[in-house]
Amino acid sequence: MRNHLLEIFIVCLFVTHSISGWSQENDNAEPTAVDVEFFEKNIRPVLSSECYQCHASDSKQIKGGLVLDSRAGIRRGGDSGPAVVPKNLGESLIIDALKHDSFKMPPKGKLPEKVILAFETWIEMGAPDPRDGGELARSKIDFDKEREHWAYRPVSLPAQTGLTVKNTKWPNNTIDYYILARMESQGLRPSRVASKLSLIRRATFDLIGLPPKPADIDAYIEDESPEAFSKVIERLLKSPHYGERWGRYWLDVARYSEDQAHTFATKPNTNGYRYRDWVISAFNRDMPYDQFVKLQIAGDLLGPTTAQPYEHIIALGFFGLGAQYYKNTDREQAMADELDDRIDTLTRGFLGLTVSCARCHDHKFDPIPTQDYYSLAGIFSSSRLNNTPLCDAVDIKKYNDGQKLIKETDNAVKKFLADHKATAAQSKVGEIAKYMRAVWWYQSSSVDGQSANTAEIAKVNGLNEFLLKRWIKFLDYKNKGRIPELNEWFAVTSEDAQVTNPGSQVPQAVAAVSDKFQANVISLSNVNSKGVSVTNLMQPAPGESRKPGSPLFVTPPATKVRPLVGMDVDIRGATEIHLYVGDAGNGRSCDHADWISPRFVNDAGEELMLSGLPVKRSDSFGGPVVNKNYQGKKIRVGGKEYPNGIGVHATSTIVFDIPDGYSRFRAMGGLDNSGSDQAGGCGDQASVQFAVYTESPSVLPGKVGNDLLTQVLGKDGPFAIADGDLENFLSVELKAVLQNLRDLHDNAKKNATPMYAIAHAYTEGTPKDMRVFVRGDPANKREIAPRRFLRVLSQEVPVSYAEGSGRKELAEDIAADDNPLTPRVMANRIWQHHFGRGIVNTPSNFGKLGDPPTHPELLDHLAYSFVESGWSIKDLHRQIMLSATYQQSADANDANSKIDADNIYLWKMNRQRLDIEAWRDALLDISGRLDPKLAGPSTNLADANNVRRTVYAKISRHDLDNLLRLFDFPDANISNAKRSLTTVPQQQLFVLNSPFMIAQAKAFAARVQQERPDSEESRITHVFRLAYGRHPSKAEMSLAKSFLTIEETDKNQLTRWERFAQAILAANEFMYLD
Repeated sequence: MRNHLLEIFIVCLFVTHSISGWSQENDNAEPTAVDVEFFEKNIRPVLSSECYQCHASDSKQIKGGLVLDSRAGIRRGGDSGPAVVPKNLGESLIIDALKHDSFKMPPKGKLPEKVILAFETWIEMGAPDPRDGGELARSKIDFDKEREHWAYRPVSLPAQTGLTVKNTKWPNNTIDYYILARMESQGLRPSRVASKLSLIRRATFDLIGLPPKPADIDAYIEDESPEAFSKVIERLLKSPHYGERWGRYWLDVARYSEDQAHTFATKPNTNGYRYRDWVISAFNRDMPYDQFVKLQIAGDLLGPTTAQPYEHIIALGFFGLGAQYYKNTDREQAMADELDDRIDTLTRGFLGLTVSCARCHDHKFDPIPTQDYYSLAGIFSSSRLNNTPLCDAVDIKKYNDGQKLIKETDNAVKKFLADHKATAAQSKVGEIAKYMRAVWWYQSSSVDGQSANTAEIAKVNGLNEFLLKRWIKFLDYKNKGRIPELNEWFAVTSEDAQVTNPGSQVPQAVAAVSDKFQANVISLSNVNSKGVSVTNLMQPAPGESRKPGSPLFVTPPATKVRPLVGMDVDIRGATEIHLYVGDAGNGRSCDHADWISPRFVNDAGEELMLSGLPVKRSDSFGGPVVNKNYQGKKIRVGGKEYPNGIGVHATSTIVFDIPDGYSRFRAMGGLDNSGSDQAGGCGDQASVQFAVYTESPSVLPGKVGNDLLTQVLGKDGPFAIADGDLENFLSVELKAVLQNLRDLHDNAKKNATPMYAIAHAYTEGTPKDMRVFVRGDPANKREIAPRRFLRVLSQEVPVSYAEGSGRKELAEDIAADDNPLTPRVMANRIWQHHFGRGIVNTPSNFGKLGDPPTHPELLDHLAYSFVESGWSIKDLHRQIMLSATYQQSADANDANSKIDADNIYLWKMNRQRLDIEAWRDALLDISGRLDPKLAGPSTNLADANNVRRTVYAKISRHDLDNLLRLFDFPDANISNAKRSLTTVPQQQLFVLNSPFMIAQAKAFAARVQQERPDSEESRITHVFRLAYGRHPSKAEMSLAKSFLTIEETDKNQLTRWERFAQAILAANEFMYLD
């Protein structure tokens, strides 16, 4: 996602410079704000982390005479020539070095292509570099002088003595005096008052993001009292839809999302919607803004409010839903990036400052030293993300008890399957010959091209048809030569033998081979008292002596299908035992093994557990761990837990001394958790093999014997038992027992208490100040930065925070009545969303790179009255909307346009296009389909049946919905002050062709025909009133009637009425206000 953002930013730079001209017509021109931002975000961090160690003025030894930490140095270059030549990629040697062409820098490896692209873009821009010259090179900040900047001055009620206006009849309130005074000073005249229809449509969309109802329009127009518009405003401010509209604006600032920009090792924030719903509720309740701020920063430390339970926790989603970066490659850098997200969102959102620009160096324009950045970073590094329960301990216990019962009943099912799976296959070994004979009948009866009836063959011979089919596959002629013990079978059976009677006598040779194969398998099987097969693959041939260094006992491989194997070894005369685990020949991967209940046994039957004895020596890939698996968890094999054992990871050898008097070694070997907890799917292929030696191993199990038992009982054999197949082996009684266990498990899941609500919140960590990262490099740390507030907003050196992380004190400092930025920033945001442009046109940047206020006294008036009203946002709405400034029409005026074409001085109302939320919601509303329900889990906009308001849509950082992306929804990876506005062909194609628009057109047409069945004219009028709030003109009525009465000549998926409805919805009048 960060790569994607870089590409977008580069494109935007090219567009910006192609329109306005490159910012540097010569190499020494002063960089613009856009240039500086690009350099600071994309160039300086790379130079700092990858180059300065060898090529900075303070390097111990400057290599190649090249200094890169200044503009003069990077352009002068080193021994080989200039590193950077503005606007000349061919002569800029740094590009060759980054591409590893003639030079290879950095020497530790080539940097990503996105980094090289950024440097090429920078050079083509003219290599703007703010590091040298004038104010940009300052090293000391004069805070007293800097506090003279308009944004840092205390908020006070401006003196109104100089507010004299000529047109004294025009102002409705104080706002208008400030606006009119500036207009008249520029030679401008205000526009006429907007029509009542325009005003109610404007106000309704402004406050609730929906079109006004015809009945509400009529009531307002008919109300001739002076308070008529005030009544409309009050009604809208009381609407629950108000919070949906204005809460969405704040969610842009809070970069609200329910997932991360990447998908590695992160979980979706499935309860993220609770923060969104809290924001909506807070706006509806007109929560004092200072409390709104404090709860989002330190709600957990401030404690519960009296309004809603747990809202002090839910509000912390402001940070709890923030960025989380993948930490496998560079954990410390990723953590630093996460801290930067918190700082940037906090300071841009609440203070309108770009504090993140001080991450690598003192801010180049604003009085924010690097130490201030790390003072804030220390506050957030002393806090941590936390999924906090929104319930009491009793509810948590109910849920946990339910989950415990689910786990217990699930384990009971698994244990039953494991216990019976281990013996079920063994119980069928005595029927091998019968199955082999039946296969002969099947093969013989199939050679004439007809399909043999396996059910009949199984029935006649008293066999299980399921197992017969597996034996048919096992003895297929394609497997000839794969198992040496079956060579005789393939020699005596014939592919062209024919038999028509499945019960007829098999040839004597076939019967003899079948009996011999069965006897061979039985000889390898020895089931102990626990139902575990004890099979030794290391059986010397008669008359053959055991080779030195060879094992006394080798088990068949333990696999997911058969995870337990047994061992019983005679160790008489030996002094030490070597317990070996190998990978069974398939490579050392996912081979977690357990020696279960390993013990020495004497002739009296007394046992001595090896888990209580000291290990003489060991050589293991992992482990040994006593009474745990090698990862330190409980030993679990085949669904059953074992308290005694030794966990290892193959390959492994453990050596113990054998105490006097013990003659046998017994144990079970297990594939830990039957391979099911081993990541990446490799658990399905995991296998381990156990071997017992009484001397140092020199002959490993992988080189001995052929495991016939595994071929027959293993995962590919005819008697392999998977959980889903086990019932084919069980008796009726055991099937009933298994079903009962499964019923208990199903009931446990059905009756379990649902997961309690949680909030993705923030909580206290270990309080600790951070050190300043030199040039933003986490590997190069300098002095400690005490946790405290920004110095420019403190009249004296700020006191270090002492309460935990410091978040509570930070919240109080930000929301303090005497903080000049917090009320100014929010008052400006409210103004911005009413007029389409803030008094400060950079709503999240009140520093020197931001735009100055067009009406500074007005901004202070709004900020002052905001605080005096008890931080009431709704009071700001009333002031703004009752002003004559707000109630102007959007009429053009040629004389005014010549003086103020951009309407900076607000001589008219700005025409505004509906954002995607208001536009989609309005479409659903007038089509009669909008679901007005408040709150709840997020919805999928791609679902054709989704008719809820757009604010309730799921917002994704890495996979944003296509509709939102098409219509300029902001990037949720960063705090957004205002949205871009694009006009592209794809938007109009969506309006014309999308299934969503067609669905709304059909529903709109159906609604109108149902509500106005009396006449075509009344239906047309109803369409205009619902969509535009007005009656159609005579020309529009005539045109509509003509269109609707034209006889159809071509087939169309939409009726005339549906096409008419779509045309109405697609018009600019529907999408724009005024």
